[in-house]
Amino acid sequence: MFLLARLLTFRKENEMSYIIEKFTAGEVVTKDFVCGWEFAEGFDGGYEHRPLMADAMKELLEAGLVTEQHVAATKNAYSISVKKCMNAYRQAQAERTPEQIAEERMEARAAMGPGVDMVNMFTGEKFVS
Repeated sequence: MFLLARLLTFRKENEMSYIIEKFTAGEVVTKDFVCGWEFAEGFDGGYEHRPLMADAMKELLEAGLVTEQHVAATKNAYSISVKKCMNAYRQAQAERTPEQIAEERMEARAAMGPGVDMVNMFTGEKFVS
């Protein structure tokens, strides 16, 4: 246990975390105090600035790379982004073709075995594999 703790301490003292490395490399983009990743094609097919999650923002704050204003703005934008993403997913699920549904059911049977009660936790759709 001591060795593991020492190794983790060594890493923290001598290496940057992934998010700090990406932030200092300029790969995390800040717009209106919202820190996030840029995608040419996001959930809706257009440009997207996807906000960082809370754990990443906590690391950046503790490292002195962002302010509380950045954390608050990013948290708010993240919540909006998740809602937008979930709405797009629900809409796409509602517009599936019979062929797409059949393929999803086949994948469920392959993964879970036949006869298993399944529930899509995002849409509430229930089916048997």
